[in-house]
Formats: sequence, structure tokens, C-alpha cells
Amino acid sequence: MRRVLICGAGEAGSMVLEEILKHPEERIEVVGFIDDDPEKAKVSLHGKIVLGGRSKLSECIDLHTIKEVIIAMPSIPKDVIKDIVRICKAKKVRLLIVPSTMEIIEGVVHFDQIKKLDLSDLLEREEVSIDTEEIRRSIRGKKILVSGAAGSIGSQLIRDLAGYSPAVLIALDSNENGLFYLSRDGKAFIHEETWFIPCVADIKNRIIVDEIFSRYRPDIVFHAAAYKHVPLMESHERMIFLNNVVGTRAMLEASRNSGIEKFIGISTDKAVHSVSVMGKTKRICELMTGIYSGDGMNSCSVRFGNVLGSNGSVSTIFAEQIAKGGPVTITSPYMERYFMTVHEATSLVMQAATNGNSGNIYVLDMGRPIRIKDLAENLIILSGLTPHEDIPILYTGIRAGEKYREELYHRDVEILPSTHPGIFVEKNVSRNPLLMKMIDDLAEHIYELNEDEIGERMSAVVAEGHSSLLKICCNASKNC
Repeated sequence: MRRVLICGAGEAGSMVLEEILKHPEERIEVVGFIDDDPEKAKVSLHGKIVLGGRSKLSECIDLHTIKEVIIAMPSIPKDVIKDIVRICKAKKVRLLIVPSTMEIIEGVVHFDQIKKLDLSDLLEREEVSIDTEEIRRSIRGKKILVSGAAGSIGSQLIRDLAGYSPAVLIALDSNENGLFYLSRDGKAFIHEETWFIPCVADIKNRIIVDEIFSRYRPDIVFHAAAYKHVPLMESHERMIFLNNVVGTRAMLEASRNSGIEKFIGISTDKAVHSVSVMGKTKRICELMTGIYSGDGMNSCSVRFGNVLGSNGSVSTIFAEQIAKGGPVTITSPYMERYFMTVHEATSLVMQAATNGNSGNIYVLDMGRPIRIKDLAENLIILSGLTPHEDIPILYTGIRAGEKYREELYHRDVEILPSTHPGIFVEKNVSRNPLLMKMIDDLAEHIYELNEDEIGERMSAVVAEGHSSLLKICCNASKNC
């Protein structure tokens, strides 16, 4: 028999016990409940009593030879989860969790819904809340275009946007296979009132991009298309400049010429004080988006950190390595990153579409960065294994273009609160005509220059852009 404790003696905990009792074939014996509410001490639910609060969890695991703990508190704070994880980690006890509060409200907890914890459960902050009605007013009945629609962020954006009833949803990507599967899956989540248009196209080709905008006349553009892998793209300056910068310029130009309502560009924390080629291209895209806003178009950027579970993300790689028995490879024990869930990322992007401030960069308050070493160890534990014993961890050394710690904001640029809690604004409007000249000149000579020269020119664009923004902030503060 699997001897189990349930953390949470409320409605969700009661539902979990009822479901377990319906499935004797699973050979699960619920010993009792753990709950911090003193009024529930010694209370009995279906014959199982509350043994004490969290302070008794470690003692109860030992006393009753517990093999599994089920967290049945759908609104549980992250610090409470981390405390339970810490105790179960020390006792080498398997952890499970019930669905979210919304899933509890919409129905009952079923046995097959009880799942393993995942890394998103262990983020050291609560997920950002969004104004869904404000987003609905912004999206409903509109023609929406998403570039990079077959990618991790783009495909989730398509799914989320579909829930707000746009009139037209254009999924643009050069990845034919990805669009095929998105189109097939879309039959389950795209409603009848929305016309879904998969569009195979290369954003670097301005003629094709212009043709798409002319044909479908989108109202709002979410630009998620980009090359993103830092070490890989360090030696491909030409290709990443063409895709990320030239492609974004084509999207911005077509958006302005067709008179769209809003352009939202998706950026990354690697654009802040960038050292990687990828980070420099994304910083240039942020600067261009600010320039176009100063040219009469309503455009902004959204910047966030690493997305858990996205294509090629470190968490996905770790999961694959653990499944093969290890080792888990980490560049350095000192490496830290900001993390968010894909749901948070797309929520932040959609919320930015409702804001009227043009040109600026919206940034989520992502709490403290997480050590990659801790993330790897937690993922091993969540897989029911012990770090360094069942799964070895191997340090391989920092790679080209990487920093030990990313930053969310430029240190010397004005940061303001937005109208939404937990979301901040970095000023980003520049009208420096030299910037676009430098970008266009590099694009014109991109096939004549070698990789090092391309990298140097990108660095010069980033430096010029930062200098012009500092002048604007200095003039605004009158503290030059």
C-alpha cells in the first residue's frame, strides 16, 4: 500500500480523499491530513483526522512511514509550497498536487487530475494577475496577426487570443510543420466566430510581408518571430541580424503603412546590457519599436526572462537528461536566471496590447533570479529521484555570449510603474535619425561584411541607441 498524507483539510482535500476511496485498485492508504488551521485540529474527514499543522509534517512522515504527500490547497502561497518541498526533499517523499483554484471552481477534482508538482509551482513569487475584461475589450472582434506563431510563445498566444473571440486570427510562421500541427489542434480551441488563417511566410521578405498586410489588414500585431538560442547564434551574426532585425523592420514598416492599431514586439532580458549577439539584435528591435512609435505608430515592446518549458529551454533539456538517467549538465553553479511560466509570458504580452503608452518597454516584476543549479536539483526531486545520487550533475563551463546573471532593466534609464500591478515600464522612445541609418546601412552591406564586422556594427547601434536614450532621460530630469 502507498501510505499518503494530504496537506489541506478543506474542500479540495476532502475531494481528493473521496476520489482515492473510489479507486481501491490504486492501493493508496490515506493516513490523515495536515492543516495549519488550528480550528481543524483533530477534525475527522471521512474517518481520517487532521494530525497537525505543517510543523508536524516531518514527524508524521517518520511516524506513519509516509511515501507520498498530496498538496490539496489550490490557493497555496509559493512560500508554503517551498516549505513542504523542503521537508519532503529531506525525507525523500514523493510530492503530488491538485489542480488550480479555477479548476476546482469549474468542477470537482478527479483522481486523474492529481499530478506531480512542476517547476512553475516552485517559482518564488505569485503569478502576475491580468485584467481579462480589459484584454477582451481590446481583442474581441479584431483582426489579430501573430508572427512566430509555431513557436512556444507564439503558439500559446494563438491559443490564449482565441479565447477572447477575435474576428480573424492570422498565424504567421516560416515553419510549415509547426503551422500544420497548430492548424490541426486549432479545431479544438478556435471558436466558430473566429476565422483562423495559417500563413506560411518569411518575415525577412518585405514584399511578402507587405502582401499579407495588404490582403488581411490586421488591427493588432504580436511579433514573436525570432532566433533565440544564445550560444548557437554567437557564430551566426549575419543570419540572426537578418531574421531578428531585418525581419522586425519589415513587420514594423508593414504595420505602419497599413495603419494598424497596435504593434507589440516580444523581447528578452538578454537585451539589457547585452553581451550576446542574440541580445544585441533584440535590443536593436526594442530601439526600432521605440523609433516607430515616435513616427506616429502605436507600438511597444514586452520584455521578460526565460520561459519554463519553451522549446529548447533549460528546464526541457534537464527533463530529457533526467529521463535518460543523467547526467544533468549545467554551465556553472553560479548561473542565475529569471523564470516565468508560458501563461505569464502570454498574459503580459496581451495586457500590453491594452495599454495606450507607445514606444515603451513593459517588464514583469519577476522577483529574484533562480539559480540554475537549484532548478536542476528541484526538477530531479520532482521526478522522484535524488540529486547527485540517482542523477549526477556535471558542470561544463560558461558558453560564448552568456552572462552569470541577466538583468530586467537598464540601470540608467527611467523605470515607472504601469497601470497594472507587477508590471513596470522602461522609457524607450528615441527620435535619433542616425539609428535607423546605421541599421539600414548594415542591412544593405550584410553580405559584404564578415561576421566580426557585423557584430561590431551591431554593438555600435546598441551603443548609439543607449546614448540617445540617456540624453532624453537627462533632459527630462533636468539633471544633466
